[in-house]
Amino acid sequence: MNVQIKEIFEKVKSENRKVLLEHEAKEILRLLDLPLPPSKLVKTEEEAIKAFNEFNGPVAMKVMSPKVLHKTDEQAVKIGIATVEEVKETFNDYMNRFAEKEVVGILVEKMIAKGVELIIGSQIDKTFGPVILVGPGGIFVEALKDVVFRMCPCSLEQALSAIDEIKTQKLLNGFRGLAPVNREQLAEIMSKLSSLAWEYREYIGEMDINPLIANSDGVFPVDARIILK
Repeated sequence: MNVQIKEIFEKVKSENRKVLLEHEAKEILRLLDLPLPPSKLVKTEEEAIKAFNEFNGPVAMKVMSPKVLHKTDEQAVKIGIATVEEVKETFNDYMNRFAEKEVVGILVEKMIAKGVELIIGSQIDKTFGPVILVGPGGIFVEALKDVVFRMCPCSLEQALSAIDEIKTQKLLNGFRGLAPVNREQLAEIMSKLSSLAWEYREYIGEMDINPLIANSDGVFPVDARIILK
């Protein structure tokens, strides 16, 4: 077990929380050496501007709070922020609207170029224990319901075979002019997440990495949710 990963889970448990905040979940993914977009948790307007300049915009900005778990519904996430003025406006809007919501910071994250949206997730099966799934993500999750499962942990070869079983293969092969999905990189991410779900099965109840954006530069986890048992 990675000591730093265990410490994150234990911290969340000690605070009587079941859901990791996004920056906590992404810190775990970084410790797995997954290719996340650059991001920074900021607490002041100056820090937000510095992060924006460092990432060379555009960026997304998201409220991090244990009382704001459905960020889209609560208008606590904004994407495509392209100017310093927008950064200032968004930061101050968040701090005003969510002043009573125990905000721990604002996550500033570099935007990733458009691509195919995918999902990798895990859950506990009553018979098999932790299982990992892969399929089309974003808006396609509910529309297509096209996910393939493997038992945890799964090898690179097992992950590749799962990807090959996705029914909507045209999404992976260069859909509407987008670059074909790098299957090897997607399989590597799936395999690493399956090992995480297995090794930390005493902690993890559910995990959703949705979406991963696959573009000509690679496959990037953009949003992450981990729920403890």
